[in-house]
Formats: sequence, structure tokens, C-alpha cells
Amino acid sequence: MTTPQGEAGGEWDEAWVAALDAMELEADEVEQMLRHRDVLEAAPVTAVTFSPPEGLGPLPIALADRARRLVQRQLDLSRELTIAIAGNRQQARLVNRLHREAAETVPVYVDNRT
Repeated sequence: MTTPQGEAGGEWDEAWVAALDAMELEADEVEQMLRHRDVLEAAPVTAVTFSPPEGLGPLPIALADRARRLVQRQLDLSRELTIAIAGNRQQARLVNRLHREAAETVPVYVDNRT
């Protein structure tokens, strides 16, 4: 396999390794947020965004297995996030219903001492 125009093979591999490292760090942060989501509700959350470097060229064959594992990890995290979001929506609907029911009820006091 040839390297992109004029770049040395080592620099090309290093650029891909750095890009995969950044993607793995993002996945680590998402995993931490999922593990500690109950604690993080009160803490400010910074957005995690990965921007791929421009001009990387094709993935080196030596990094293909690592990239496949990373893609699978990201897919697994995506499923976990979807489940967590659905759970949060369900809880929000329940809380809204409870608040609505509480607002619609009129307190009644019955004195049955006769």
C-alpha cells in the first residue's frame, strides 16, 4: 500500500494513531458519563466532539483491527445511549403525569367527629 502524496509512512501512521487515540478518548468519556449518569445530573457536562483530521488518507492496514474494534465499541455505546435516553424520557413522562395529577386534585378534609 502506498502512503498519501509525499508523506513518509511513519508520519501517516502516526496521524492515524493520533486520530484513533482521540476517538478512543471520546468513547472513554461517553462510557464514564453512562456509568455515572445519576451523579452527573447536577454536574455540568461538557460536550464531547470528535473532528477527524483532514487529509489523513486511507487507513493503514496495520490499524484496521483497532479501527474495527473502535467502530464496534462506538456502536455499543450508541445502543447504550439510546437505552439511557429512552429511560430518561419514560421517567420524565411519569414525573409530568404525577405533577399534573397532583395539580388536578383538590385537597379534601373530612371531619367525621360527630
